[in-house]
Amino acid sequence: MKNIKLTLLLAALPAFWGCASFNSGDTRVDRSMAMAMLEDKAVVPFAEVEISWRNFPYRAPTDSIGEGSASRPAKKIKPVPVGYGDEADFVAEAREIFNRAGLYDKARGQGTLRLELTTFGRWTYGDLFRSFLVDTGFIFIIPASLRVNYFMTADFAAGGKTVRVETEATNKTTFHLLLAPLYPFLSPGAKENSLLRQMLWRSATDTYSRLKAAGVPAAPLPPKTQEQRDADLPLSGPPVQPDRTWLPGESNSSEVPAAPEEPAKTWTVDTPPAEQAAQPAPVSTPAPAAEPAPDEPADD
Repeated sequence: MKNIKLTLLLAALPAFWGCASFNSGDTRVDRSMAMAMLEDKAVVPFAEVEISWRNFPYRAPTDSIGEGSASRPAKKIKPVPVGYGDEADFVAEAREIFNRAGLYDKARGQGTLRLELTTFGRWTYGDLFRSFLVDTGFIFIIPASLRVNYFMTADFAAGGKTVRVETEATNKTTFHLLLAPLYPFLSPGAKENSLLRQMLWRSATDTYSRLKAAGVPAAPLPPKTQEQRDADLPLSGPPVQPDRTWLPGESNSSEVPAAPEEPAKTWTVDTPPAEQAAQPAPVSTPAPAAEPAPDEPADD
């Protein structure tokens, strides 16, 4: 029994280091803009930075089989909180980076910066052992990959309007036995931390550029609009049946089915003129019979 447990443990250990992560996305920081931001002492920083993290975890393709049927209604995909340590580290690093960039000072700052990070498909090793590593056969013979998408927004008010800065990036982790030597240099956790740090610096430089373009200090950020609150709602699962009661020209669909319109009763039928209607139809007369030939006897 101990030998079997040891064998299973040794077989599962490559899953921890038989992978390598790679980052992609437009997260490059303009060096000249970064230097100008770090040297600018006239810009008025933000007095408060609101930071939140919405995480939509990884779902295996088999998790949605049968959803949307009568026996299994469509499931709402709700954001799942990340680990407390991960969120606390992200909040601390975000405030540190914006403070180093000269954009956050609680004492002499003005206005509020709302920073929000949304992740799609973020996974843990526990998720992989329950689904991905089980459903994907020969994972260490044939390479298999997982992608995590990161979307960061920074909102602030300046000049009477709300300004938004967006940053997107992707982390791709490939699982293969031959990638085990690269794990110490390209581990998923280290690459995610590096990607988030790069996205924060890119968001800081873009925020500085938009704040300087506004020409006025930041103002208190208004509460979220209805559209923003609707965007915070959980994502839906498989598509639902389309609404069949919608009519052109209506902004919203009604629950009452659309009734068919009455057919038009003003149409007319073209009738022939009276002269043509009074004329009788021509009577067809049969053609005369052909005369018999001279040498052909006549019929009695």
